[in-house]
Amino acid sequence: MQQYLIACDLDGSLLNNKSELTEKSINVLNYLYRLGHIVVISTGRPYGGAIEIYKKLGIPTPMINDNGATIENPLDQKFPKQRTLIPNHVLHDIFRHAKPFLKSAFFSINKTVYAYNYEPKLEEYFAGLAFSSEIIEGDFTDLDVEPSGLIFLVDTMQKESLENYIKENHGDTISFRLWGAGHKHAIYEIYLKHVSKSSALSYLLDYYNIERSNLITFGDGINDIEMIRDAGIGVMMKNGTWELKGVSKDQTEFTNDDEGIAKYLIKFFELEERFK
Repeated sequence: MQQYLIACDLDGSLLNNKSELTEKSINVLNYLYRLGHIVVISTGRPYGGAIEIYKKLGIPTPMINDNGATIENPLDQKFPKQRTLIPNHVLHDIFRHAKPFLKSAFFSINKTVYAYNYEPKLEEYFAGLAFSSEIIEGDFTDLDVEPSGLIFLVDTMQKESLENYIKENHGDTISFRLWGAGHKHAIYEIYLKHVSKSSALSYLLDYYNIERSNLITFGDGINDIEMIRDAGIGVMMKNGTWELKGVSKDQTEFTNDDEGIAKYLIKFFELEERFK
């Protein structure tokens, strides 16, 4: 039997529009795991925003969090945890530059949120946290903790200022994603340049000795581009963003709200008789 590594993004992919994991999705993924395949969650959410979903899925494999900056197995303490962090001095420098036009910013470590001008909706959308056990507000220059990534909500008129500053001063180590820009504000994710869901999956391919041609990835957003592009079988969700069309090798027939991943895997592995 060929062994596959199957990586699933959460929001907009494995989860439905109510952020729920359906019984069918759980059953299909667990059946594939019992057949000997490696099934992993690969999400932009921090550990605290994904651990309950991980527990509900019930598959004792590693979980990729923070868009690839964190890899750990909550059910296996012997698994060599990987965590890649933005150095403190880089955090402080970017924050100092952005502060005059920064409406809000945050990053999270487990269920602790570090925020500047805290915006709960921003946290819930990007971190998947309906609540935080602790919120620490203040200037990031006062912090002595290192994040795996940052979310900045900035004045749209200052987009170029932020982008150019990062490119000119930290371009060798730091990248950014523009998640959207309106008339007033733009949302940026700031992260380490060499870190992505794809880099995390490369680590797991080596760990499990699986060929890249046997890597199946599912995603819907711009933070999934690398893992969709680099997989042997990179699958964009039917509801996925247009940026994925140029890098995906396939597309689900159904959206995340209609169990698109489960139905794709049933067809791919010819499990129709089992999951009628």
